[in-house]
Order: sequence, then structure tokens, then C-alpha cells
Amino acid sequence: MEKLQALRDWFWDEKFWLMSNATWQDFENPPPGVYYPLERHIFLPSIVLGVLLIGIRLAYERILVVPFAQHMGLTFKKTYRVEKEPRLWRLCILNKLIITSWYSERVTFERELSKKTSLTERQIQRWFRHRRSQEMPGRMKKFRECSWHFLFYSSSFFSGLYVLWDKQYLWDSKHCWIDYRHQHVPNDVFWFYTIELAFYWNLVFMVLSDHKRKDSNQMFLHHVVTISLIYFSFASNMIRIGMLVLVVHDSVDLWMAGAKMANYLKKETLTDTMFGVFFIVWLYTRLYVYPFRVVWSASIQSLHYNPIWPAYWLLNGLLWVLQVLHIIWTVMILRIFVNKFTGEKKIKDVRSDTEESTGGEEIENKYEEINTNGSPSMRNPRPSGIRKKCKA
Repeated sequence: MEKLQALRDWFWDEKFWLMSNATWQDFENPPPGVYYPLERHIFLPSIVLGVLLIGIRLAYERILVVPFAQHMGLTFKKTYRVEKEPRLWRLCILNKLIITSWYSERVTFERELSKKTSLTERQIQRWFRHRRSQEMPGRMKKFRECSWHFLFYSSSFFSGLYVLWDKQYLWDSKHCWIDYRHQHVPNDVFWFYTIELAFYWNLVFMVLSDHKRKDSNQMFLHHVVTISLIYFSFASNMIRIGMLVLVVHDSVDLWMAGAKMANYLKKETLTDTMFGVFFIVWLYTRLYVYPFRVVWSASIQSLHYNPIWPAYWLLNGLLWVLQVLHIIWTVMILRIFVNKFTGEKKIKDVRSDTEESTGGEEIENKYEEINTNGSPSMRNPRPSGIRKKCKA
């Protein structure tokens, strides 16, 4: 315990985290009726609440989302029974060709497997196809995930505006830094901050169950950076600038979630409308408000009222990592927007899915039809459109 306490004291060195000769003792003993944040007040409660959000999410999806989606015509993805072939599965893992291989490479690999096992090429192809189908999420699964994001982001954005509306620092960011040691944290701000941190813990906890996307690594990095920013800014009483960061981010995420939900329901007009609103809000908040108002305040304006302190580099570095991610996603969004004006009618997820826009169920049905009809030949068993989707 002594070593653990010594490690804790070393990590939370007030000379690193606090500025202007502030001490943790200042936070431990606030004046009557004033609350100064302490990191232990948010860390464990946010994790516990993040776990509880898993149950809330599952109940929300089962009670409200799934019945609504079924009423709107969505169905659960058709599943295929995958025969137990331990040797075949072991060879696939070793060669890493079950999903990621190019079509020509997989055909050659299937022939080699047929020689090494008692299965025919047709049986191996069917096994591959069913196994790949398990890796592809259906529209119902993606709709449920987006519904949860839409519920939280819309609730957090409007509640965040309500909480901040009468706060001076929403309208003039210099109040984030004036006499920061004596900035009282009201109850509504405390709970907003705690719930936001709990939600991002929840996203990390659900990484394995939510469907994998092409930019899952960037999203995981985004969640880790956001958790670090929320936690460290709370511990060092930089909550005011943190509140601005959270509200700016939540303002755009709800529109993307709504656009994806409409897309999965095949409501093209609603999808295009919500994506258009998302695109405008994204450009305004992520490429103007965030870098030139929020990050500028944290990087430049803060130095007008306080000297540079060691944690300044850490916190501002995390803010800039988020901005780099914003630029990467902006490029992806622009590609989608360009596609809309060059003949691509279906709006794809900005965080591109593992499958193409056709959907896993349709790919499997087309593939099954081709094999049932016995055409085309085994040398080219998939038409070009389907073969393209197998490269992903």
C-alpha cells in the first residue's frame, strides 16, 4: 500500500498538474458552499455508471429500438450455421485469408485446402461464405448502435446548452482561465461531466460487441483521448474549457447518427437532409469553432492569465490529437459529399463499415443464387460487383 500511495503521489504531483503555485490543499478545503473538483470524485463513479449504461442501452434497444425498427421494415440478419471444421479453421487463421484476402488468392487457397482436407472445393467455398457472413453486421445491428448514439448525443448536446447558457465562459472563453483556482463547480456541471465520462467508458467497454469499421483504430484512439481529457481536466479544475469541448463535439455527432439511422431504414430524402445538416455543422464546429475558439483559448488565451505549466503541454497535445482526427474524418466526409454529386446515390457511413453499401445479407443472397444456378463457371464463380466486395 505504501508503494501504491507513493506512485499515486508521484503521478499527481501538483507541480505538474496545477499552475500559478496552486496546491491540492486548495482543492481539499474550499470555502463553505463552494466545490472544487478532486479526481477521486469522478474516476470510480464514472466507471460504475459506464457499466450501468450497458444495461440501460440493452433495455433501450430491446424495448424501444427493435420494435420500432421492425415496424419500419428492418429485419434481423439471416444467420448461417457454420460447420465445425477445426483443421480448416486452424489453417485459415494461420494464413489470414478468411476475410481479408484478394479473390484470386482465396481461390488458390481453397484448392490447396481441398487437397489437404476431405472437403470439396464447393464445401470449402460454402464454409468460407458462412464464416464471412458471421463477421458482417446486419442493418438491424447497425441501426441499434446508431440509435443509442443518437439518444445520447442529442440528450447531451441540448442538456449541455441548458447547463452552459447562463455561464459567462460560454460567451467569452477568457473566463475559463481567470482565477482558475477559485472556480466553483456547480452540481449540474459536475453531473454533466461525470455522465459524459461514463458514456465514453461505455463506448470502450462495448468495442468488442459493436461492429468493426475501417477506422475502428482511430475511433478507439478518439475514445481514449477523450477519456483522458475529461478525467485530467476535471482533476486539475479545467472543467470550463472541457465543457466547451464536449458541447462542440456533441453538436455534430447527433446528426451523423440520425443520418445513418435514416439510411438503414432506406429513407433517402431524410438521409440526404440529415447528412446535409451534419456536413454544415461539422465544417462549422470541427474546422472553425473547435480549432479557432476552443483550442486557441487553451493554447494561447490561457497564457494571458497564467504562466505555462507542465500539464499545459499534455492537455493541449490531446486537444491537437483530436483536431488531427477531425481533419482525417473531414477528408472522408468530403469524399462522400463528392460522391453525391458524381452519381453515388447512397450515403455511406462516415466511419466506413467493413462491408460495402449493399449490405451483408444481400451479398450472401446473391452469392447463394449464383451457386444454386450453377453459373458462372468455377473459374469465375462471382460476378465483378460481388467480387469487388470480397476484397474488403
